[in-house]
Amino acid sequence: MAYQMRDKTSILIAGNHGTEEAVRREQPDARLVGVLQDLALVEYVAAEVPIDELVIDPNISPRGETLEQWIGRFNNVYPDVYVRIAGQSKRLDWQEADNIPARVVTSQTIVVWSPKGGVGKTFLATNLACATAMITKGNSALLDLDIYSGDVSTYLDLADEPTITQMLPALMSLRPDGLDKYVQRHAPSGLSVICGPQRLELSNLVNVEHIKNIIGLAEKRWGLVYIDTSPDISSDIVGECIEAASTLILVTTQDVCALKQVKTALGILKKIGISDTSIFLVLNRCVEDSPIPKRKVEEYLDKRLVAAIPDDRKTVEKSIFQGKPVVLFGKTEISASLWDLVSAISPGLPVPEREKKQGKSKRRRLW
Repeated sequence: MAYQMRDKTSILIAGNHGTEEAVRREQPDARLVGVLQDLALVEYVAAEVPIDELVIDPNISPRGETLEQWIGRFNNVYPDVYVRIAGQSKRLDWQEADNIPARVVTSQTIVVWSPKGGVGKTFLATNLACATAMITKGNSALLDLDIYSGDVSTYLDLADEPTITQMLPALMSLRPDGLDKYVQRHAPSGLSVICGPQRLELSNLVNVEHIKNIIGLAEKRWGLVYIDTSPDISSDIVGECIEAASTLILVTTQDVCALKQVKTALGILKKIGISDTSIFLVLNRCVEDSPIPKRKVEEYLDKRLVAAIPDDRKTVEKSIFQGKPVVLFGKTEISASLWDLVSAISPGLPVPEREKKQGKSKRRRLW
């Protein structure tokens, strides 16, 4: 049966003042329930206030999914609500929207950090971010916020510019989609990358407020945001990144100094209220015959390992030299363990079966 508009239609608007004016011109007799710019608030209001129609600004962006998928979910819950895009009269059918392939099924801000330098933090950040970008068809970003010595552009063979410093003058007026002007695209994976300053003297231009704003914009622009950080535990920028993280990947090796510093860091994170369930402990460059095996690492740190990435210096050196993450390589033990780590960190992501099978015979066990 065709949908018929009611008299004195109650309309909720997901958009801005311009969307409101357009709706008032089109339907001057309608009753406006409200104008909201956050789709999460739209869902809340729809649950509390009866509405007949929802008009959506096409430029509004839900977190963690496409607009079509959000509309599909909304209409599944509220089938009697007429949903349309501003400027269009056609009702959007939730069944059609539900058939659109998911770009991402979860939303996370994932910080890769270690209090010890040289443990492979950037290696893990670039590989995990590229893997998720491939899975989500580009709905993933990597922020190089190790602003004094960031190497992300080297690991991914990117150009010198643009970098984070180019966006600073325009930062206060930027919308989430405005970040696209300042990102570099890693073509093989589709990953969007905000690179760190190329010159040391430019690093001093970046402050904590800049970092806070950039993370906030990135979270609205992409479903999955990875952040590479410096090892400086006393840095305000590192503190801001950890505060913003929904998931913290804490990286260590079997080196005694690295283990001692990570143990201290775990104590500090606990004191400042970081939930232990949000911390994923990863052992990088794992050697089976080390004097400190995986079991001893867990005992010393009093925390279970999420993954142990095998030591494969030849493959890693080749990866860095070529600027090609190992998750783009063929069948290797280290790439299989990285794909397993992606599954552990973001269990809702549909990791390609071919990647899982490649490492089936040799992959490291996930703890």
